[in-house]
Amino acid sequence: MGVGLVGTLLLSAAGSLTSLAALYLLLLAIAAHLPPRPPRIGAGHSRLAVVVPAHNEAELLGRCLTSLQAQNYPAHLTRIVVIADNCTDGTAAIARAAGAEVMVRDEPDLRGKGRALRWAMDRLLAETDPVDAVAVVDADAIAGPGLLRGLEAAMVAGAEAVQGEYLVLDDGSGSAIPLRQAAFLLFHRTRFRGRAALGLPCSLVGNGMLFRRTLLERIPWNAFTGTEDLEYSITLRLAGVRPRFAPRAIVFAPAPGLGRAAATQRVRWEGGRFHLVRTRLPRLLGAAVLRGRWSLLDTAIDLAVPPLGLLVLVNILGGGISLATGIAGAMPLWTVSIWAASTLLLVAYVVVGLRAAGAPPAAYRALLSTPRFLVAKVGTYLRMARGGLGADRWERTERPAEAARLRLVTPTQLITVNRPDQADAAADRLDICGVPVDSVDLRQAAERILGSLGSTSLLQVCTVNLQFLVSARRRRAVRQTLGEAGLNVADGAPVVWLSRVRGRPLPSRVTGADLVPELAALAERRGARLFLLGGRNGVAAEAAAELTRRHPHLRVTGTYEPPLLTLERLADDAIVDRIREAGADILLVAFGHPKQDLWIAANRDRLPVSVAIGVGGTFDLLAGKLDRAPGWARRVGLEWLYRLIQEPRRLGPRYAACAAWLACVLMPMVAWQRLVSGPRSISATGPSISTEQEASGIEADRQTAVP
Repeated sequence: MGVGLVGTLLLSAAGSLTSLAALYLLLLAIAAHLPPRPPRIGAGHSRLAVVVPAHNEAELLGRCLTSLQAQNYPAHLTRIVVIADNCTDGTAAIARAAGAEVMVRDEPDLRGKGRALRWAMDRLLAETDPVDAVAVVDADAIAGPGLLRGLEAAMVAGAEAVQGEYLVLDDGSGSAIPLRQAAFLLFHRTRFRGRAALGLPCSLVGNGMLFRRTLLERIPWNAFTGTEDLEYSITLRLAGVRPRFAPRAIVFAPAPGLGRAAATQRVRWEGGRFHLVRTRLPRLLGAAVLRGRWSLLDTAIDLAVPPLGLLVLVNILGGGISLATGIAGAMPLWTVSIWAASTLLLVAYVVVGLRAAGAPPAAYRALLSTPRFLVAKVGTYLRMARGGLGADRWERTERPAEAARLRLVTPTQLITVNRPDQADAAADRLDICGVPVDSVDLRQAAERILGSLGSTSLLQVCTVNLQFLVSARRRRAVRQTLGEAGLNVADGAPVVWLSRVRGRPLPSRVTGADLVPELAALAERRGARLFLLGGRNGVAAEAAAELTRRHPHLRVTGTYEPPLLTLERLADDAIVDRIREAGADILLVAFGHPKQDLWIAANRDRLPVSVAIGVGGTFDLLAGKLDRAPGWARRVGLEWLYRLIQEPRRLGPRYAACAAWLACVLMPMVAWQRLVSGPRSISATGPSISTEQEASGIEADRQTAVP
């Protein structure tokens, strides 16, 4: 067999394997566009120990603990445990001062994150009354406010091991960070979401993980290489455990750029990964093929697919050799077509994957710096070739020049954490024309409301329809109120339509007429107390009677219909006193929009309830004063037409004005934003509005319904 034929076969085989790997990635990116089906997030009932392994992390530990203490998860069910692992700085003292438990580990001959985790987990599991689950958060990370609730929801849904969404912290350090963010989005969001959409398990990535106690008792943490997370993932898969991805559980952490710290970290990650490919891939393939455990095949494929940077390098090298030898006549030119196909598949994966991840424009611009990153990647492989894989070697990633800058990045710069009612929704919120709308269905909205009972910070809930969007564009006060509300649900069909144009379709409408009965059913089981405020001609009392008829054990502790007055003339003190005397937990306000929402916002700091919801004309519907549209009309988004037929004189002018705004302003705005920046959120403030426009804003002081 001639040298030319052998070379042709080798190049063709390498190109074919690279194309298959790129095709696999592209399929995951396409699957990532499917609507996610995250588990319903409840109030949180499991006892969690959040373990923070920290080796000389005095610079950044305080920021991490602040984000963990601001979790939207019951504090009495949360233990924050810092492992002061062979520390020589003030890590332990800082942790104690922040109110965390501290486990001091002094074993200098057994260093490494994996060994620290095993040491701490053994002690937690040996307690007389151990926790239900153990979560792991790195000491330099910032936990999104919904991290623990998202992880626990996946566990309650049946998962024994859960991995949250691990993203790069934007510390404003330069051009390397957007590229790192793009890489993390492709791996930790696109690939994981794609696998989840296909019903496949995910891998652990070391930060933002959770393990059920019974799992750790059955399969103790036994991963001690430089890539302990991937090592334990494979151990779990071989044991039949399927780690689950929790997209709503987000954690941020810094990623080194292109300097020495990054080089150290890349050698550890890449060397550890190659070690696992060499030692564990045969076991996975053997178990899948020889023992018939075909469910392990996807894990083997995922492990065998090289990192994206290596795929690009191999593609450049193979394509260049094929082209050069083809031109020289040493090999047939058709081999170039294989590498060209691989290149196109990789480009398609990056573009489709970033779109699926909702990447910002900066991520696309950052791709221009890819050559610099590839040069650094080559240096990594050269270091590995000279010094070996070093899979069992542990070396801390130093960042002395970064510490001062990173210390300035606070949790509130990422997601609002000082308002627990807003925190859980921050990771899954879509801004439509300047109004944030939460991506929740009816059940999720009701559970989020019930989960806020007992909170010292009031949760304001707004039922957003087309009129809300119009009034938010015309009145700054309305826009600010909706922007600060803890939960905004899509009440109107046009809101859902606009989300589809935006590229991130909301799961469904959540109307006040559906939300109140659903909430009443849950409140009956929880013993929560309701107060009905608003309406006229006795409709609040009739609505309360109807709710208690449907739910005999529901506690409606009071109703009140104040006189028809403007906001400025309402007797707020007397109203608040009535609600306080009733001892209510949830306040339903039916003043009509925007009066009801502005009133709640103006009195939120003194309302003696956990939740206040603007419900528009829901009382009239419950009391039978108005008929609800048939089910088919609601399903196809024509409930507004049914309402218009019922009340043409009142609703006709308003619907016409809103329709004009929809056609001439809102729809073009959303379409333009989709074209410019992809399916991401729109600025919460939006373009400025003139004083004249605001002065002519919608005045809706009538205590009647709005659709």
